[in-house]
Amino acid sequence: MKDLHSTNQEVDSVSDDNKNITDISWTVHPLVENWKRTTLLLLFLFSILVIIFISFKSILFLLLSAILLIGPLYKFFLPFQFCCGIDNLVVTACCYKVERQWSDFRSYYVDKNGVLLSPFAKPTRLENFRGTYIRFGIHPPEEIVNYIRDKLNSES
Repeated sequence: MKDLHSTNQEVDSVSDDNKNITDISWTVHPLVENWKRTTLLLLFLFSILVIIFISFKSILFLLLSAILLIGPLYKFFLPFQFCCGIDNLVVTACCYKVERQWSDFRSYYVDKNGVLLSPFAKPTRLENFRGTYIRFGIHPPEEIVNYIRDKLNSES
């Protein structure tokens, strides 16, 4: 009976430790955060679309070209909301939501713009396709990296 009681206390102490870890969340919107890059990109896209319109003289080709040029740049034009919770990571955009458990990730790689969370323990070519990239934006990178380091080290 005494062992069961001590186990409950251990569970309570673990849950108390988890309550001390707070959630962090932030929004990244590269279109707004970097005005020089935004200006250059918009000028480039506008000039390409003008050249396409002059060449084909068709609104249909212009609209199709605009969709094909701007569509792949959705990560630049849309704001992304990142929420690092106690149990999971949630990445949300306009029509996009990814929710992954911290236990799904085995390693991480930090670069100047963000952190790549990988489901693989060793480096592989599939990380870019199966991993989750978290951008820093204007949020302090140290806080995000420390939070991720604590979560991944506690899971292993």
